[in-house]
Amino acid sequence: MKKGAILCFFIVTLLFSSFAVAQDTVTPQEIIDKVMEAAAFLAENGEEGLSAFNEAEGPWVWSGTYVFVFDCDAGVIAAHPNNDLIGVELGSREDVNGFKYNLALCEEAQKPNGGWVEYWRPTDTLDAEGNEQYRRKISYIIGVEGQPYQVGAGIYEPEMTVDELNALTE
Repeated sequence: MKKGAILCFFIVTLLFSSFAVAQDTVTPQEIIDKVMEAAAFLAENGEEGLSAFNEAEGPWVWSGTYVFVFDCDAGVIAAHPNNDLIGVELGSREDVNGFKYNLALCEEAQKPNGGWVEYWRPTDTLDAEGNEQYRRKISYIIGVEGQPYQVGAGIYEPEMTVDELNALTE
């Protein structure tokens, strides 16, 4: 009977942990929806609304991702939940391949429906030789109507191509 209770405990624990992981999975459509919501918020609130995006536990941070705000004309990150990044020059950030992904995001933001950019970000693990590991990240960005800002958010999504992702915004 004791073995049965232990087995039952492990099965229930496994089910709950699987549920928790599933809740943290953000889909590309959720990214689009949240970015659109953020763009509407910033269109209405302008510069005064930027501080809401700087809160590490604010309304624009959810399920392991967050909304960021650029000022592409000024070439800087205008708002970010990691406050160390606020004011950082967009062209100074590049992925493992030397790709200046923030500049590419600014290009996509100029499109009427915005767009997606893929790039490679370091993971928290090393390979067997002690080298940093990288994984594909995709971010969606759109310009904010009537404001000098662009808003975006990203996820680690290995399944869809950029063309498939952009089709979601058409």
